[in-house]
This record gives sequence, C-alpha cells and structure tokens, in this order.
Amino acid sequence: MQQQINAIRALQDEKKRKDNDGFSIKQIPGAFASLPRVLRLVWSTSPLMTTTLALLSLLQGFTPAASVWITKLVVDSVVRGIQIRSTAPIWGPVGLQLAIVLFSNLFSTLSNIVQQLLQEHVSNHIQLLILEKADTLDLAFFEDPEFYDKLREATDQSTYKPVSMISQTFDLFRTLVTLVSMIILLAQLAWWLAIIALLVPLPAFISSTRYGWRAYQRMRRQSPERRLMMYLSNLLSVDTYNKEIKLFNLGPFLIERFKQLAHTFYEENRQLLVARYMTNFFWSGLTGVANSGIYLYVALRAVMDPVSVTLGSLTLYTQTATQTGQNFQNLLNGISSMYENNLYVNLLFEFLEYKPRIVSPTIAAPVQGMSEVKGLEIEFRNVSFTYPGKDPETQAALKNVSFTIQAGESIALVGRNGAGKTTLVKLLTRLYDPDEGEILIGGRNIKEYDLHDLRGLIGVIFQDYVHYYMTAHENIGVGRVAEIEDQELVKAAAQKSGANALIEGLPNGYDTMLGKWFKNGMQLSGGEWQKVALARAFIRDAHILVLDEPTSALDAQAEYDVFSRFRVLTEGKTAIFISHRFSTVRLADRIFVLEYGKIRESGSHQELMALNGRYAELFNLQAEAYR
Repeated sequence: MQQQINAIRALQDEKKRKDNDGFSIKQIPGAFASLPRVLRLVWSTSPLMTTTLALLSLLQGFTPAASVWITKLVVDSVVRGIQIRSTAPIWGPVGLQLAIVLFSNLFSTLSNIVQQLLQEHVSNHIQLLILEKADTLDLAFFEDPEFYDKLREATDQSTYKPVSMISQTFDLFRTLVTLVSMIILLAQLAWWLAIIALLVPLPAFISSTRYGWRAYQRMRRQSPERRLMMYLSNLLSVDTYNKEIKLFNLGPFLIERFKQLAHTFYEENRQLLVARYMTNFFWSGLTGVANSGIYLYVALRAVMDPVSVTLGSLTLYTQTATQTGQNFQNLLNGISSMYENNLYVNLLFEFLEYKPRIVSPTIAAPVQGMSEVKGLEIEFRNVSFTYPGKDPETQAALKNVSFTIQAGESIALVGRNGAGKTTLVKLLTRLYDPDEGEILIGGRNIKEYDLHDLRGLIGVIFQDYVHYYMTAHENIGVGRVAEIEDQELVKAAAQKSGANALIEGLPNGYDTMLGKWFKNGMQLSGGEWQKVALARAFIRDAHILVLDEPTSALDAQAEYDVFSRFRVLTEGKTAIFISHRFSTVRLADRIFVLEYGKIRESGSHQELMALNGRYAELFNLQAEAYR
C-alpha cells in the first residue's frame, strides 16, 4: 500500500507542477459556457421554483438603491423637522424605510427557502442522473481507475453546484441592477467617483479567479488519493472486513496510512488557503483605502458647499460610493465563483457524456419463440479476448476458443485460477464483447439480441455474488424483479437451493432483514448466504443456468447435494457450472479443461480419465488428498 501511495504522490507532483499552467484571464468568459446546460438542468427539475428564485433575485436588486435614497429622505426630514420644530416631516420617510426593510427581509427569506428546496430537488435529480448513467455503462468502465475518479468527482462536486450557479446568475443580475442604480446616483455628484469605484476591485477579482483555478486543479490531482482514503475508511468501518482486520491487528497500520494521506491533504490545503485569503486581504485593504478617499472627498464637498450637498446628500453619496464598490466587487466575485463552479459542473456533464460500447442492436432478434424451449445451444467460434490494459500477445484471457454446448447439456469448466473460466461467462452474458470471433445462442450471434432479453435468457451466480442487505424475500426476489412480490415463486426457489429451512428458522421468516447494517438485521454464515444466492439463480427459471463457484463456502457434502439438486432441477436446460471439486464436476455431461486461455481437453469424466491427461492428473491429485 505504501508503494501505491508513493506512486500516486509521484503522479500528483507531476500534476502539481502544472497547476498554474493553462490559466489565462481569457478563460473567464468561459464561466458562462455551461450556463445554458445548467439552466436547462435546473429548469427541468422545477420550472416553478426556478422562476420564483429569478423574480425574487430581481426584486432584491432594487431594494439597496431604494434604501439609500430613503435614508437621504430620512436625514433631510430630520434636519427640516429641527428647523421647523415639528415631527411631521419625519413620519413618511421613516414609514418608507420600515417598509423597504420589511420587504427586503421578506424577499431574502423567501429566496433562501426557495433556493434550499430547489437545491435539495436538483441534488436528488442529479444523483438519479448519475445512477441511471452508471447503470447503462459497461463493466469495463467499473474496472478503470480514471472512471472512478470521474464518478466520485461528479457525485461529490456536482450535486450542489448547478443550483449554486443558477443562484449566482440571478444574483449577478440582481447585483447588476443595484450597481447601475448606484452608479446613476453617484454620477450626480462626480462621474469619476464611479470610475474609481469600478476599477479598484479588478485586481482582487483576477487574483480570486486564479486561486479558483488552482483549487480546481488541486481537487483533480488529489482525486486518486481521496479515493484511497475512502477505501481505507471503508476497510475500517464495514463489517465485511472487520474480522480479518482485528485478527491481523491491521487497525493501527491502516489508520497510520489514513493519517499520512490526511496530513498531506491538510498541508496542501493550508498552503493554498493561507495564500488565497492573505492575498484577498491585501486587495480588500486597497478597496478600503479607495472608499475612505471617496468619503473624504464627499465630506469636504459637504463642508465647502452645504447647499448642494446637504447632510442627507452626504449620507446618500457616501453610502452610494461604498455600495457601488461593494456591488461591483460582488459582481466580480460572482463571475469568479461561476468560473470555478463551471469547472466542477463540467465534470458532471463529462460523466453524463460517457457512452456504453456494448449496446443493443437497433433492430433486435426476437426471443419470444425461445420460451417453448427449455435449453438453448451455445457456440463459441474462434473467440479471443484480452482485458483492457493487458497485452494480447502475452496476457490474453482467451485465445481462439471454439466449442459447442448442445441444448439441454450440462457442462463443467475446470482449470486453475486465471485460466479463463469466468471470462467465458462474462462474454456469454455480454459483460464484455470478444476481440475476435463470435458467440451464438440458439443459432444467432448474441449481438443480435436486445441486451435485456439476452440476459433474461441466462441465470448466473458468480463466486463474488452480492449480499443484499434487504429482507430474505427480496434477496431471492431480485433474481426475477418483475415478479418479486410473488411469495410462492420465492419460496419455490428457496426450496430448490436448500435455503428454505434456514429462512423459515429466522425470527420473521422471509420478512427478516439480512445483514447487520439495518435494525433487527440477521447476519448469515458464508454457506447460508450462498444458499440464498443460489435461490436467486433458480428463481430466474432461465434457459441457460450458470453457477460460477457459488458453493465454495459450503462443505463437500453440501456442495454435492446442491449440484445433485442442480442437475435434477436443470434437466433439459443448458447448464454450465464451475467448481474446483472434482466429485461435483463429474456430475456434468461433459467437462472442459481450460489452461492459459485455451480448452486443452473436453469430454465426460470417464473419457477424460481414460485419456489420462491433464484432467486425470488434477483429479488424482485431489483424490490423493482424501486418502
């Protein structure tokens, strides 16, 4: 694992040197590049809330200028009241000031409510989009580390960014409305004051945008190690691994690895954070100096020319000057934030643009007529396959494999780990497509069938089957999800796998929650989980049944009983099973011996024993262990 960390760090160092490369102020208009797509995404989630948020933001844009103008009226009315010794002039302006405060607070409150509800709505919608996209993608994507980085980034960063971008867009328009109204007020005193107020925030804006770019690059660079941290956390906090970690005393070792990564992230984040905020402090100080200069100028004008610049005008212009600078700064900050958010939101759109390579044909071959047939013929013709990233010359999983399995025949696959047994099953179910050759079921190339229909013809339980933390009924019923509520069907499948006795002995029978993750859940032994998984295969009632070492946790007698029952239950169906126990393998009609991606021998148990080849050698080696 230390080598893994070092390798990731080496890659990070290379990327770190490029963190500032490629950034240009010319990229800032790109902050709005994905805005139309984001707006469509948010609008499609809730048109009403999106429109409401836009209107509230627009209304909020007018309130600051109105508030400043009413403040001038209040001050001047107070001065006039002092002069005439009456409170009459005060009530109207004060009432207006109260009204504008109440309306401003109301608009702000409603805006916060709508934004948070919309945020929740959009977040759920995006999560569904990500899950739906992931469901369409090939198995190969899920064996690619870069894909996992993109998936995690899209999930972590993009669920709240779209609403943030839309809210910022509306805020920009609101700020622009406020800014224009403030400039109009300030220009009544001196037009060049507006120019100063607009120029001073520009350096802070450029600096903030550059740091936003660096933060985004840092996030992309850290993604592999972040996933490693999640993996370490998962190892230490999930029941699946807890027993071995305790027995091997791995806790301190894994925690130390986590601490190393956490410390590295902290140092990198600290350096960027301190630099970003100290730089922002410097440029904010410059803005403060400029605002103080404007205050001084307005105050001097009020002293020198009290007729044209009244006490109320002094308040008006000083507040206007301040808010002009602040609103322009807010406008620039909004653009900077949108630029940074745009970088993250693009990760979502990049993920959603992934396209599966294994797809159904435009016009699929029908499978309806196959319902009358119990078993289907399977044929592999010169099939070769190499996993992505492997060398086809030296690391091919299958090399020019050809064979035919007759309809209703049972076949056992034997061979050492890595010989290609599971790969045959993955190709048969189109989890992968062969690099060369073709695979036929029922006389047709499997690429001619709709993917959903093809996989409906085949029932498979792999050796790494899933423990669904659901009820026992649901654990079996997901094997035929369209009929998951059919209790008799579920019980019949449990009867076939031998799981019925253990399920009926659970506290709530088939309604018992399995696993310890949820309240009142019951944990099963490895062998018990396997019987439930086998029931999931039997409930499919498929034309082709495949068992890929799903009984490894069962004792020899239990496995023999399962496969004996399997042979009876699959009579007339095409059946394939993989097992390392030759007492079970001999039950098959024919046995394929795989080595180095090729079928070395095939035949019945008696034929292969008479051949006295590799199968006989392996059988005798295993038999010797029992003597």
